[in-house]
Amino acid sequence: MPLRLIVLVVGLLVMQGSALASTGVQPSYRSAPKIFTGDDGLPQAGVNAMVQTRDGYLWFGTFGGLARFDGLTFKVFRTQPAPDGEGADGSRSGPASDRILALQEDDQGRLWIGTEDAGLSVYENGGFRHLSVCGGTCQVNGILQGADRVIWLASSMGVLKLDPASRRETRIEQSGLAGFMRLARDREGRIYAGGNNGLFVVSGHQLQSIPLPGGDSRVQVLEADGGHLLVGTERALYRHDPATAGWRALGVQSPAYATRHRDGQWWVSQVSGQVVRGDGQGGWTPVPELSDMGITSLSSDNEGNLWAGSGSKGLLQLRTPLFGVLAEQQLGTHMAGRAVIADGQGGLWLGSACGGLRHWRRDGSMRALAIRHVLGNDCVASLLLDRQGVLWIGTAAGGLARLVGDELELIAQWPTAGTVNLWQDQKGRYIVSAGRSTFELEIDREGRVAARHPIEALEGISVVQMVPAARGGNWFVGDYGIRRLVGDQVVEQWTLLEGLSSRFARTLYEDGTGALWVGTYGGGLNRIANGQVRRYNTGNGLFDDTVSCILPDDRGRLWLGGNRGVTLLPAPQDAAEDIESVGYTASDGLSPAEINGGTSSPCHRDLRGRLWFPLVEGFGVVDPADVPDARAAVLKPHIEHAAIAGQLQDTADAILRLGAFARNLEIRYTAINLSMPRETYFRFRLSGFDRDWVEAGQNRSILYPSIPWGEHLFEVQARAMGGSWSPVPAQLRIVHPQPWYQRPWVWTLATLLGLLVLVGSTQMERSQARTEGKRATRPGARR
Repeated sequence: MPLRLIVLVVGLLVMQGSALASTGVQPSYRSAPKIFTGDDGLPQAGVNAMVQTRDGYLWFGTFGGLARFDGLTFKVFRTQPAPDGEGADGSRSGPASDRILALQEDDQGRLWIGTEDAGLSVYENGGFRHLSVCGGTCQVNGILQGADRVIWLASSMGVLKLDPASRRETRIEQSGLAGFMRLARDREGRIYAGGNNGLFVVSGHQLQSIPLPGGDSRVQVLEADGGHLLVGTERALYRHDPATAGWRALGVQSPAYATRHRDGQWWVSQVSGQVVRGDGQGGWTPVPELSDMGITSLSSDNEGNLWAGSGSKGLLQLRTPLFGVLAEQQLGTHMAGRAVIADGQGGLWLGSACGGLRHWRRDGSMRALAIRHVLGNDCVASLLLDRQGVLWIGTAAGGLARLVGDELELIAQWPTAGTVNLWQDQKGRYIVSAGRSTFELEIDREGRVAARHPIEALEGISVVQMVPAARGGNWFVGDYGIRRLVGDQVVEQWTLLEGLSSRFARTLYEDGTGALWVGTYGGGLNRIANGQVRRYNTGNGLFDDTVSCILPDDRGRLWLGGNRGVTLLPAPQDAAEDIESVGYTASDGLSPAEINGGTSSPCHRDLRGRLWFPLVEGFGVVDPADVPDARAAVLKPHIEHAAIAGQLQDTADAILRLGAFARNLEIRYTAINLSMPRETYFRFRLSGFDRDWVEAGQNRSILYPSIPWGEHLFEVQARAMGGSWSPVPAQLRIVHPQPWYQRPWVWTLATLLGLLVLVGSTQMERSQARTEGKRATRPGARR
């Protein structure tokens, strides 16, 4: 839901629009927050400040240090001098203090860090500098960049402004004022400051007081809100219009912190411990998932996640749920959902695995229908509403019944068959699969089964779905692939022999072009067009290798239910060798996320276009209109550091210079994926070493025992599950100069010299030998 990256676009759901009626039973739109603590690498359980920088990282300020987060790993920076002490320019390997209160990124990508007891630090070009603002010892509670690029500080010593180039400060004088906590800038560029002494606007080199409504005296919340200001006092939350000096109460008592979500709605924590969010209609909806957690900071990222810092319970991550769930609270059972179908009157029939049958009526009420006394069990497997409006019920224990009015009638039983699935074809025939046999039922005028006609072409196959075929007849989907029958004759089939990825076919959808989309259990998705099969799985873009049902929406997109949750294909018509997909799981409201399948009616699209999926507990529902532009996240990779034999190396300007005998080069890389970090995959290559891209899976580092001489380029790409590889790889140029005595010409020269010495010494020996021979043959020589 970038990263879920990419960038996942999730609309805020309006509760009234999510139910069948404005009263009665409604789906629950909630998801449990993910909590990060010290066990996950957070430096301290209390989070005071947070900001997302333009490179995608999240930064958190705590009383235990500063932390940078990529979605999976926290990198902690603590106050300590640089290895050789503090540099002349104030450079350090961490901020001036571990007690961080405020964070702000400016338009140049610099991170400004306000501390409780050491003033201000700045992080740029991979290093920290401590600034001597307010003597280097004040408490900085808020940081803001003005329209003129000036950095403004709300501090214990008043309101200050800082020239980021010269680092010279100017104090906005106002006698007797201290303890400023918040800063904001309106559309006109005016700077506002709030705190224990009220609300002020900067006018020249002075602070001009703005009277608060109702005699309030303290400002807890101060945020820009379009052309207005969102102001929270000790008693209430207001919207202030600077142009008219007007105030409007917003109905939230004692606000403490506020942030605007990417959907435009405000989230507000209260002194009471409660958290509320705007409902888009001027009201507020409680957020019980965050209430009573002691929220001390709030922020929203570019992927639609809400981040809440607590005083002592760690960091909380929450997504606005996209899916609603009908579960035990509404159904009266915690059993798995198995079948869902329209009742023909604006309501739904819901069957669960041994949890019975429920009727969710148009007025929003829910009633349970007793079936055990007729069928012998409550294990609903499939449902059919026929052309006469009669409901048929197949069980997981071989039973078939129908509901006529309020009377439930047993139609047939196959005690050893197992699951019963049923359909009605275009001609009105009733088709039933029971175990590994499929029948056409002949119904007499009294509605009784007069005869069962086996369909020999389907004998021995466990059929789970029947779909009308555009070219005539019906498609039958089962554990030997798919077959198209016209009458009782097979006229087309697709199995393993014809290229299907798995024999265990579960669902089929025929699109407007005549292409067949076949979902399988464990074999991913197949697209059959022009006599050819293309296979899609987690290796080439599919989020889930199990596809139990396929539902289209009005935008031409396909929604797939599987073991990992729901998969959206945002552009199935563009699928080629790879396919783009977006996955939705527990963080999107599907709790638990697994979708049941293997029956004739597992998923359903209702009259309003909403999509229903049976879960292992209850039923999930989504309105595709709430997801207008969802696409797979495109991730941006980063090279975090390089080390030689465990020693960190300088990689300034993305260049690594190695010594002559450098060995064991480790390169660590990452990519920002805040929504689904464990669904991030990497590949890399090193020129002169790797012939092609090397698939790294989820590994985030590579170790090269040795690096060839010369200059090389290390590149890394990332992708989210279902997305494409990042178009621009992260790069690190590696320079490994060859020592002069290791260069080829030196060895050539040495070899030549060696040969010359060898030849010279040989000639000398031969000359000496000849000389001695002549002496030995002279007359009178001794023998």
